Amino acid sequence: MSDDEQSPQPSPAFIPNEDGKSEAKIRMEMEAKRRKERAEEEWREYEEFRRGEREKEEEEIRQLRERRERRKMEREEEEKRLAELRQIEDQKRRAEEEERQRKKREEEQRKREERERKKKEWEERKNANRPNFVITKKGPGAQETEEEKKEEVTKSKEQLEAEKRAILEQRIQPLNISGFNADQLKNKAKELHDLICRLEGDIYDLSQRFTRQSYDRESKSYHQCTGSISG
Repeated sequence: MSDDEQSPQPSPAFIPNEDGKSEAKIRMEMEAKRRKERAEEEWREYEEFRRGEREKEEEEIRQLRERRERRKMEREEEEKRLAELRQIEDQKRRAEEEERQRKKREEEQRKREERERKKKEWEERKNANRPNFVITKKGPGAQETEEEKKEEVTKSKEQLEAEKRAILEQRIQPLNISGFNADQLKNKAKELHDLICRLEGDIYDLSQRFTRQSYDRESKSYHQCTGSISG
């Protein structure tokens, strides 16, 4: 082994730089500078990240507001459209209801007029079919004129009663009972009583028959009128 290999090498002496700073201090300052630069870089990156996040949030908020405004406008337009449709439907429904009511009133008026017309015709037929109990004496072969028929129809109740009394006075002769004794008067009274009873019975029978016939005739005519109206 040589002497150079066996003897340790002397440590290099620390050589200060021109500023008089040691190498360790220089390394410390450089390390501190690197840490500062790294921290500043990290801060810049963080600021850039935060700026990007803020811009992203602001963009999302802007888009959210736009969507809200758009939905609001769409909702308002939809409500406006629905309101217009409801208004159109209401107008159509009112027009249809007015038309239905108008047709209903016209139909009711038509039926009312038809009922009045049928009723009037029925009354006229009923009055025309009503017998006239006034007996007028005419000469042989005499014909009743239209004026006389019209006059009989238009006669008042008092005139008819007066004519009845006049006819009865002509037909019923005064009863002459002068010179009758009590038995004759009694027999005459019984005879007149029997005659009156018989006449009253005949009158009652005729009245009942006439009433039934009139009722049947009027009922049939009335049902025909009402049936034609309802049809």
